[in-house]
Amino acid sequence: MSFLVPWGWAWVAAAVGVALLYFFRRREREHPVSALFLWERIPPDRASRLERMVGRFDLLLLLQLLAVVLFAFALAHPYLRVSRPAGATAIILDASASMAGRADEALSLVRQLVAESSGPWAVVMWADPPQVLVPRTANQAEVSALLGGFSPTLGGRSPLGQALALLPGGFTRTVVVTDDPPSDPSVEVVALPPRDNLAIVAFSVRPALDGVGYEALVRVRNDTPRYHDVQVAVHAGSGAVLSSRLLPPESEDLFIFQLGFVQPGLRAELRPGDGFPWDNVRYYALGGASTVRVGWVGEEDRYLWAALQAALPVERVSQGPWDLLVAVRTTLSASPDGPLLLVGASSPEAELGSPVAAGPIRGEDSPLLRHIAPEGWRVAAVHPAELPTDAVVDLWVGDEPALARWEKTEGRRALLALDLTRSNLPVVVDFPILLRNVLAWLLPYRPRPTLVVGEALPLAPGTEVVTPTGKVSEVWVPDRPGLYELVGEGRREVLAVNVPYDESFPADAAARAGPTEARALADLVAWPWVALGAFILLVAEWGLALRKGT
Repeated sequence: MSFLVPWGWAWVAAAVGVALLYFFRRREREHPVSALFLWERIPPDRASRLERMVGRFDLLLLLQLLAVVLFAFALAHPYLRVSRPAGATAIILDASASMAGRADEALSLVRQLVAESSGPWAVVMWADPPQVLVPRTANQAEVSALLGGFSPTLGGRSPLGQALALLPGGFTRTVVVTDDPPSDPSVEVVALPPRDNLAIVAFSVRPALDGVGYEALVRVRNDTPRYHDVQVAVHAGSGAVLSSRLLPPESEDLFIFQLGFVQPGLRAELRPGDGFPWDNVRYYALGGASTVRVGWVGEEDRYLWAALQAALPVERVSQGPWDLLVAVRTTLSASPDGPLLLVGASSPEAELGSPVAAGPIRGEDSPLLRHIAPEGWRVAAVHPAELPTDAVVDLWVGDEPALARWEKTEGRRALLALDLTRSNLPVVVDFPILLRNVLAWLLPYRPRPTLVVGEALPLAPGTEVVTPTGKVSEVWVPDRPGLYELVGEGRREVLAVNVPYDESFPADAAARAGPTEARALADLVAWPWVALGAFILLVAEWGLALRKGT
């Protein structure tokens, strides 16, 4: 420790005056009493002057002398010379989804870096896109104030080079504060310790092997040092399927769920929860409309329409485009584009004859007949049909095909050749189940690319995304995961948005050592704190004197 003003120690001489004033002040006082004989037997005071002076020494004097010494110490302006990182310091602060919930921890490290360096400083939020949080400044108080605006996003982070490009020149030191250290050897890294996390690290849906229904695949990771009994639920429309399993520490496992007819938007949910809940729920969207637009030609059939409504959300449209064309007891002159359901109707691809008497009903091992029992139907007539050579017959009535399907370049086709007006099928429970199986084959959902938070999505003219805060057009940048509806051109589709999957994987076990930084000597000034200590001592001495009544 050194002193800028050594002559300030001369103030210590004031201690002599304090001591003299204390010891030589008048102590004897006269008090009138009623009689003196009470003191006659008291031996006289034989103590020397020195002994009497020592007896008068108390805590008040000690506090006064100590205050004088501290004031002298402060007047001498003491300072301590320490070594600190030299030059301007640039801080890259990770603001990706994995930092959500760790903002206070990260800011504490940043403030420590600022306090231990000589400055000036600048701080960049490393997100996608990155942005400047604190422009270059030598004012430490300004840095502290601007750091209050830090808030991690739920998106990913851009390449490190994009964040570094926002920094002006002249920085001799670059420090990255993150929970997932980058591989760039040119920067220093201050790494947050890894945290325990249970996460869904993969969620996908694919058609079942039999062509009807779907399989949901959910991969779960246990990044904790303990066993966890995890439960996974996949919500597909109005229902949900559940599965639970004991997951060992630091391991992954795959859950496979068999689903029937599903809605375009699905959600996978993981329990129990943890400190990073954003990867405990994942979303998936299948291509296709959330409500099927149905075009109708031929005769009206209220039983058929009621069964379609029970099978899935549908709406009748008078003009195209539509998702499904239903032809009922009519003859089509040309093969239409798109999926086609023929109910007692002819087309150039499959011509029907006049109804004939129905024979015994027998079904094939087909996914279109899942969960139904056609042997209990009462059918009086069936239309003979000339089917394409590649058609698959799922149901026979005698020797005539009653239910068949095939594929063309224009779309898939399904034919129900039964005469519904002469059967009990429209009024039995099997009818909507049969139509649901048929529509699941006619209208297969296609996987749709999953968006991540922060990813910009250009929207076609006339289309909008419905969000909790309103409708968005032209360009949409989601800031929260979830299922969103895309509306436009008479269609409603579903979009899925997730937290980036790579934000759920654990960071490197240990932080790498960065390059060795240059050091500079900095002076820590102590006199304000010493003067404050002296003032506190005087206040304490004054309070003690009042208490003693001296």
